[in-house]
Amino acid sequence: MQALRNLQPRANSDDISWRIGIFAIERLRPDPNNWLAPSALWTEYSLWCRKKDVQPLPVANFLQKFDEAATILGVRKLRAGDEVGYARIAFKPTA
Repeated sequence: MQALRNLQPRANSDDISWRIGIFAIERLRPDPNNWLAPSALWTEYSLWCRKKDVQPLPVANFLQKFDEAATILGVRKLRAGDEVGYARIAFKPTA
């Protein structure tokens, strides 16, 4: 994901935004034919935090920060009826 490089920490970026960026780099990949539900994205993020021994953000805060990063990632937030999802991304396979 070329856009993920833009999420690298900068001198004036806060720690939370930086962690969302690292999560995206480590766990997400582009996929033009896939979408992820916000609940699936947050669940994966919370598992990632647990492995890193980091306290995860509450779901609403995480999704707000992820929404801010989505534009940089080339991700579109879509609504289909009552469902909301993030298009063009998928999880990387786990080892």
